[in-house]
Formats: sequence, C-alpha cells, structure tokens
Amino acid sequence: MDRTDRIRQFIEDRFLVEFGGEVTGGTDLFKAGVMDSFGYIQLMSFLEEEFSIGVTDEEILTDVFVSLDAIDAFVARKLAGQGAGRGDASCAG
Repeated sequence: MDRTDRIRQFIEDRFLVEFGGEVTGGTDLFKAGVMDSFGYIQLMSFLEEEFSIGVTDEEILTDVFVSLDAIDAFVARKLAGQGAGRGDASCAG
C-alpha cells in the first residue's frame, strides 16, 4: 500500500466515506461534509505518526488541505524535504 492509499484508507475508515464515486481525490472534503475541523486535526495527527513527519501549528492553520490530492502532495513535500523550504534555511556554503 503506497502513501496515497494509506491516507485514503485512513479517511475512508475514519470518516466513513468511499473514494471513487462522488468523492474523488480532488473533492473538497470540508464542503462535501466528509471532514470537519476536529477530523482535520485527527488527520494531521495520523499523518505525523504514520509518516514520521512534523506538522507545525502554522501549517495546520495556514495551509488547510481540503482534498486527498492536496493532503497527499503535502505529505510528499514533507517527506522529500522534512520541512525544507518552510523556514528551514539550511544553506551551507
């Protein structure tokens, strides 16, 4: 099971929704009534634990990821850089 599948599985299990019909990877999960702010916090906690990434309060509050595609892209960025590019100015040389 790849990264996207693991995130999709969590959302389906937690929020009792199934991707593939009306809900797609690009669906705004808030507008569709799938997820609320409490669920979003649960999702962020899951992502931190499942992928061993750090999600800052600022990221949670300013970068609200509303779709599976956006959430997956966020996790991919975090895994690729583990926070690089977001206030992590590590430029040696």
